[in-house]
Amino acid sequence: MFPTGIRAALIDMDGVLYDSMSHHARAWHKMMAEYGIETNPDEYYLYEGMTGAATINLIFRRELHRDASEQEKKDLYARKAEIFTASGRKLPMKGADRMIRAFMNAGIPRVLVTGSAQSSLLNSLDKDYPGAFPADMRVTANDVKHGKPEPEPYLMGAAKAAVSPEECIVVENAPLGVRAGKAAGCFTIAVTTGPIPREAFEKEGADIIFPSMDDFADWLETGLGDRIDNKENNMQLINELDKAVERLSPATVTIVTDTNVDSAVLPIFSGSKTLATANKVVLEPGEDHKNLDSVVRIWNALEEAGATRHSLVVNIGGGLVTDIGGFAAATYKRGIRFINVPTTLLGAVDAATGGKTGINFNGLKNEIGAFHLPSEVIITAAPLATLSRRELVSGYAEMLKTGFIADESLYRSLLDIDGVLDDEKRLEAAMKRCVEIKEDVVAQDPTEKGLRKILNFGHTAGHAFESLAIERHKPLAHGEAVAHGMLVELILSHILKGFDSGEVTKYAECVLKPHYPRTNVNCDDIPTLISLMSHDKKNASVGHANFTLLSSPGVSIIDCVPGKKEIETALGIYLDMMN
Repeated sequence: MFPTGIRAALIDMDGVLYDSMSHHARAWHKMMAEYGIETNPDEYYLYEGMTGAATINLIFRRELHRDASEQEKKDLYARKAEIFTASGRKLPMKGADRMIRAFMNAGIPRVLVTGSAQSSLLNSLDKDYPGAFPADMRVTANDVKHGKPEPEPYLMGAAKAAVSPEECIVVENAPLGVRAGKAAGCFTIAVTTGPIPREAFEKEGADIIFPSMDDFADWLETGLGDRIDNKENNMQLINELDKAVERLSPATVTIVTDTNVDSAVLPIFSGSKTLATANKVVLEPGEDHKNLDSVVRIWNALEEAGATRHSLVVNIGGGLVTDIGGFAAATYKRGIRFINVPTTLLGAVDAATGGKTGINFNGLKNEIGAFHLPSEVIITAAPLATLSRRELVSGYAEMLKTGFIADESLYRSLLDIDGVLDDEKRLEAAMKRCVEIKEDVVAQDPTEKGLRKILNFGHTAGHAFESLAIERHKPLAHGEAVAHGMLVELILSHILKGFDSGEVTKYAECVLKPHYPRTNVNCDDIPTLISLMSHDKKNASVGHANFTLLSSPGVSIIDCVPGKKEIETALGIYLDMMN
């Protein structure tokens, strides 16, 4: 199965895109022989990925017991390049065109990452692989200080794609290249297109090894099939967005998004009439930027666009974007319309629906906000393919919460986290059920006077964990914090409402520990956490934390106000369970 959360492909050149390694090996062998050093042509397959200067220095140290001078490196590499160029045309590797088409059809950006500076091949890329590697999406020996097997080339490749290394797939045919990809933290594919045995790639820790580029292309086309099929879904999404905007007939349209979504998701909307004519505000991602400064940027953009009370904001992003964009819309000219297009699992089942908008203030989560219902919420699975596993699992916490508070059968089905996340149909069905539950609750209580408070389960303690993590500059994702908050509140539910202790243990052992990162809090943090809970915006009175608790899965009890000692006890039990 194609790994989840891959957002860029970092692709080697020699032996992957071109059947060129035999030419390189012969050129190296001949150049060294001319210099008076006898080598085995096959050994150069082992050095593939190293820069030319590093290869020359390796041979000099072994044979001459000294480093090559800078002039020697320059002259010898120039001669090697001359022999290589004269050896004739290097044909594209069989199967490589299929690999490139699969990545391109799935909308996955490609970055060339090669240890070569061979201009004869680099100049052939646009002809042999048109559109595959834009000029600003290439890393060569001329760009790095430390070539493969150091991770620098692949780290640079990830940076060019504007994604994290963990969101990249590396395609290599050399053990040193595999070592570099793994050191960078990428999912690394090895293709044995040369004489190097499979064992050499296993030793370097390749995630998957293929015997040929055709075999890799077969696997890739199958694994990316869903993404390629999503092109039709993308067109449906574009049409849905454009029709929604058309129905509202706005005076102006302003898109609000963030830098991650702008690079990874907005290309999905490239055919949208809405995006083609709208002005756009691109915010910085992260809770540190969920503040008034970001709102002011949106207000300024609306002013510059000549927005009126009949204008429209379209928020395309996760919960941070829909919260900030919705708040800006709620407060501009006393409230203008907005559409939410959530691009994360968390956003789809939580922040995008219900009309809660807000920003953080003085280190407190969503301390300033307003109720302002979106004109439309467009729920789609199309952007989820761009998410990392961690982001998906974070959003999953809100789904678990929804099952806990209102639908025991939904909760039981969601205990199979990996099974649901790996099955798009099961995931979409669960998402729709969660949105259905939330919309029903919000319709009965739009401004959180009663029933809607059940949606806060896990959030009073969760917001405290989240605020403490931000204060320590070690942020937890919102869903991760809520996952921990739910355990604290399940413990309180057991203490105060008789919730089954076996269910508490099952949640801790089967859900929280295996799937969510630890909070790194200890006993000394308990007073701080209680203080943060007492300042939560949901509290009816200052200094008294208000919780939604459960008597059993699917049965919620609102407006529970435990004493300080009971909260301390629950936090103490939480810490014991997490150790």
